[in-house]
Amino acid sequence: MNKKHLLIGLAIVALSSYYAFTNVSLEELGNALKSVHYIYLVPAVFMVGLTFLFRAMRWRYLIRSVKDVKTMRLFSPLMVGFMGNILPARAGEIIRAYLLGKKENISFSASFATIFVERLMDMLMFLFLLVGVLFFSADIFSKGGAENHRLMGYMIKFGWISFIGSMGIFGFAVLLQYKNEWAVKIVDFCTKPLPHKWREKIFGMVHSFTEGLKILKDPRGFAASLILSCLVWASMVSTYYPIHLAFGIQSELPVITSAIVLSLTIGIFISLFPTPGFLGAFQAACVVALHEIFGISKAVAASYGIIAWLVAMGSVIVVGLIFVVKDNISFRELSAGAEQRE
Repeated sequence: MNKKHLLIGLAIVALSSYYAFTNVSLEELGNALKSVHYIYLVPAVFMVGLTFLFRAMRWRYLIRSVKDVKTMRLFSPLMVGFMGNILPARAGEIIRAYLLGKKENISFSASFATIFVERLMDMLMFLFLLVGVLFFSADIFSKGGAENHRLMGYMIKFGWISFIGSMGIFGFAVLLQYKNEWAVKIVDFCTKPLPHKWREKIFGMVHSFTEGLKILKDPRGFAASLILSCLVWASMVSTYYPIHLAFGIQSELPVITSAIVLSLTIGIFISLFPTPGFLGAFQAACVVALHEIFGISKAVAASYGIIAWLVAMGSVIVVGLIFVVKDNISFRELSAGAEQRE
């Protein structure tokens, strides 16, 4: 495990946690946590489970062009991979590709390519929701004055950067499938300064990566993956309504808009600040969305961040550990998977 990544991750955890919890006393935080109606967290956990069911179903469509794998066989690498995000630098994505490749005898590059397409689909849904909020509910950013206007500006900039980057990457992926010789020429031109051994390795990875992108030539499978992406995000956004109920703040907020804004803000923060297990970044995002944008007290917003993180990441860790034991996966194996990119 790269110590530099760990130190950077811990530093970001400290800074983001400082932002989330500064000016919130332990007494205020304790009172907010005591007032939570924890029974409402049961449906929230159910929605987390439903989100991962849709993720596994979508992954089956994405991987089908390489090998037809049953949905239930994908749960182990999926959950252990997401649990692996407690390691620095979002290592869970690499671990997921490694475990799937090992379990189903698929090359790492082809396996990772399917996750790559999955992330593009998630980015598409993120941008769709962001445009929806800015088009239909932009007035929520006018209530907090200049600070909220700045937040809206940051979200728009993040959206544009994400859109341009995603379209560029998607365009190259399409080129790999439909005009492979053009894509190979681009790779050849970009890798000319590199040593011969490195170039050979890169071309081998591009070839395997191309195999994992064949979903782009399957219109029905691609359409099904997009529909499942909608269901993934619908269930993910819906997770926050029971947590609103648990904190008794549903009457103070525009429920659907607040849940979407919360999901978008969390997505931005954990993308920009990939802390181990999303700690700190997740809580800071909840404070920005609930306190800065919607005016909920900071103590409630900070405690909301703690509970929402436990519901989302806590569920993943518990289920991931169950699969680690069930499939006899060692920590050494997880470390080996995380180091695939190095």
